[in-house]
Amino acid sequence: MNWINVLVVIVLTSFATMFALVNISPVQVRFLGFESDPIPFYVPVFVSFLIGFFGGMLALSFSRRKHKIEIQALREENSRLKKEVDNLRNIPLQDDL
Repeated sequence: MNWINVLVVIVLTSFATMFALVNISPVQVRFLGFESDPIPFYVPVFVSFLIGFFGGMLALSFSRRKHKIEIQALREENSRLKKEVDNLRNIPLQDDL
């Protein structure tokens, strides 16, 4: 499985490098009153990609934390129910004569 990760990283790095080499024409970015100096086109594309990536990772971390808390609560309930079942199995049967 590790070689698949290495292969994916190599392919993505190759695509990013090819994209950067093809898109070196300067552009000027204007956003919310901010105006940049002329920079290569690939820079704002990579920056927006990184912002989206880290935003997605942040959202994923909140979701993962929520699910971890839910899993812990379910494990505790499962443990409690197993103990209850074991206690019920160990109760001796009584005959009502």
